[in-house]
Amino acid sequence: MSVTNDLKFLWNLVWDPEKGSKKSFDFGGAVKLYYTLAVFAFIAYVVVGSIAAYFGISVNQGTSFPASALLSLVRAVSYVALFWKGLVMFFVILPLSIAIDAFIYQLVGKTFLNMWKGTYDKTFTALVFSLFPLLLLYWLSVIPVFDALFIILAPIWSLIVLVIALSVQQKIRRLDALAVVILKSFLVLFVLVLVGLSLLSAVAYVLGSVAHNGILSFPWHNVTNAWRTMMNGTV
Repeated sequence: MSVTNDLKFLWNLVWDPEKGSKKSFDFGGAVKLYYTLAVFAFIAYVVVGSIAAYFGISVNQGTSFPASALLSLVRAVSYVALFWKGLVMFFVILPLSIAIDAFIYQLVGKTFLNMWKGTYDKTFTALVFSLFPLLLLYWLSVIPVFDALFIILAPIWSLIVLVIALSVQQKIRRLDALAVVILKSFLVLFVLVLVGLSLLSAVAYVLGSVAHNGILSFPWHNVTNAWRTMMNGTV
């Protein structure tokens, strides 16, 4: 695929997931497609974010040299932070999350539920497709008025594309794909809750042991004895 065809494919997929998700990719092809589109999403995010940061910081800007210098420094730091945040988000966190999510979906859908016989590549491809709405709309997240629209619209749109793409790639019914998505989300949440409770129990046990050994306990008996001694001496 050329870059132009990739962008055209992205546009067609987000508006017609049923037709667009029929295209098959191996793992390498899906990764290449993702990074090709992520470059454009990253550029849009940085450009729009830089413009928003510039106008937002320059509001009520003073004319004195120290204030101007400080605002310039803050603006420069904002640009660098925006760049690095986008770089890590688009080229590290998102692709890594896709790879992990695809592995979990394979465990749930293929190993445990036996919903499909397809390979990991197909599940990974479906998850790449599901991120296209997020890539298309991510630049909205840096605009204060439209960030709420992104938070609401992008996850719903991505979920719809995921269910359709997963059903097409793995050749199962949409209801079955939706069931796998829901069950996977429930299992991940359940594991996170168990891990959180285990950590809390471990912390509580450690604190309880420390308190029991008298390290964290407040020496109330020493205070009481000192008070009695003082009172007896006074009397």
